[in-house]
Amino acid sequence: MELLERTEDFKLHGGESTVTIGVFDGVHRGHQRIISECVRDARKRRIPAVVLTFERNPREVISGESPCVITAPQRKIAILEELGVDFTIPMRFSRRFASLEPDRFCRLILEGHLGAREVCVGENFRFGSGGKGDVALLARQGEILGFQVDVVPLVSVGGEQLSSTLIRGLVSEGRMSEVAQGLGRPYTVTGRVVKGHSRGKSMGFPTANLALERDFCVPADGVYAGKAILGQSRYLSAINIGSNPTFGDEEVALEVFLIDFEGDIYGESLEVEFHHRLRREVAFSGEKELARQIQNDVEKVRSLL
Repeated sequence: MELLERTEDFKLHGGESTVTIGVFDGVHRGHQRIISECVRDARKRRIPAVVLTFERNPREVISGESPCVITAPQRKIAILEELGVDFTIPMRFSRRFASLEPDRFCRLILEGHLGAREVCVGENFRFGSGGKGDVALLARQGEILGFQVDVVPLVSVGGEQLSSTLIRGLVSEGRMSEVAQGLGRPYTVTGRVVKGHSRGKSMGFPTANLALERDFCVPADGVYAGKAILGQSRYLSAINIGSNPTFGDEEVALEVFLIDFEGDIYGESLEVEFHHRLRREVAFSGEKELARQIQNDVEKVRSLL
């Protein structure tokens, strides 16, 4: 898969394409369905499959909102490549781009820059200035400009329409099994290991204190069973999110105990998968009681994963 900075750069690589468009934060199962359909259409037509996505969530530009991030950009790119996409264009969403009227977007971007012959979108797709464009308008423009529109049905999980908003809500509630069901994989965050209070080490459970690399959606406070990815190695892990009420801390921290690992990883990049929430965070009478509970948590992690 090749990354392009601008839509007009595609002209150097081919004259026609199948296209899908979206933020695709999370690349959840609904997104995967649309992207896979785009790739299948491309293979049938023997032309490239192009994903037009955005570096920033358009809501930041349009309304000033900053939704928490579900998937790191590099991981999103990797997933798109796994799905068979030929070209990805991670555009920088701007007010100028947001101001494009729907018909001009179709003429300039879809037909002009990308040579679209098929455009794959979900049922609720909106585009153009003020979100005035919908699938019906897109289809009418396709008749004029020479591309077909493939409208892909939405996906439901547990009776609810799957969306990035739903995933964010499930993460915030710590419902990681349902998050994994929606994403088709465990929820992950990435960050760098920084120095903490070193209390875990004194109790026999040295933890990696993680400074997240971006504004990820953070699961609810509590203890989780998961895995930590360090370089090419994966370790079962007990993960704690919270303020350590046993010690009266106020700042919320994300700490990871890598089971069966020894070594100094300060400054290293760590990717953490959340699989199950084991319990909420509670205050204990002291270090001994907390250490016993951590040992129980580690045993649960082993049995679950």
